[in-house]
Amino acid sequence: MIFFIMSKTIYYKSIPRELERLNITQKEAAKMLGMSLSGFTSRIASDKPITHWMIYGLANYLEKKIKDV
Repeated sequence: MIFFIMSKTIYYKSIPRELERLNITQKEAAKMLGMSLSGFTSRIASDKPITHWMIYGLANYLEKKIKDV
C-alpha cells in the first residue's frame, strides 16, 4: 500500500520557481541542505524523487520558521 503525503508533485522546472517563491537562491538552498552548488544543481537536473522531497522539506521548514517570527 502506498500513501502520498505530498499535496502536489514538484517537477524539475518548478524547483527554481519554488526557490524564487521562498525568496532564496540555489546557492543559499544548497548551503541549507549541506551540499555544494554544483551538487545541488546536478540533483535538480537528475530529477530524482529525493530532490523533490528535499525541496518540499526545505519549503515547509522555511514557511514554518517565517510563521514563528
